[in-house]
Amino acid sequence: MNDLAHPTTTTGGTPDECVASWPQLPSGIHYNHLVDYHSYNAFGTYSLSTEEWDNREMIYNFKNNSELTDPISHRQAMEKAIKLLTSLLTPTFGSALPQLTLACIPASTAEKTAARFEEFAQLVSAATGMSNGYSHISVVADQDKLGDSHLPEYAIDGEYYKGRQVLLFDDIMATGGSVSKFASKMEEAGAHVVAAVVLGKTVRKPSNE
Repeated sequence: MNDLAHPTTTTGGTPDECVASWPQLPSGIHYNHLVDYHSYNAFGTYSLSTEEWDNREMIYNFKNNSELTDPISHRQAMEKAIKLLTSLLTPTFGSALPQLTLACIPASTAEKTAARFEEFAQLVSAATGMSNGYSHISVVADQDKLGDSHLPEYAIDGEYYKGRQVLLFDDIMATGGSVSKFASKMEEAGAHVVAAVVLGKTVRKPSNE
């Protein structure tokens, strides 16, 4: 499946009503994804289309890990992600879109979170009218300091998020477990998570061994 896997057009309603047709994670969170992310192990030969390779490269560059990308490639990937996201959200939520607050799920470290999401959140909020909740979630303990078996520790500003209708955003989703765990933390802080959108959802391409 290609870009905008579950497009939706709405004529109005509450934010929850606008995403009623979206798929749900086992936790009950409605979600959508912008492109498929084709994943595979290191062995075998694979037949991916040009678009599938381009989507993999876009996600790598969006993640903005300094050892894997460069500023120009990151900006190009970010601009494409913003275009895809706004093309999904505008028809889905219509006039209800400004009722939402955008909350990006932090990366494994504070540095990676800032490189990946700070400017992105500003630009998306400006383009859509959503409130920008980026600065009200912070990584207080990086994953690499806690060990690979632990998630990073977050601080969520409950005073800011209490009563807000939140749209979560992340770069990659496999099973949705991490999205669901973060959604639970947001709900504990007083937010209402309307839905989550991810840039890429993992699909596995069979090898031609």
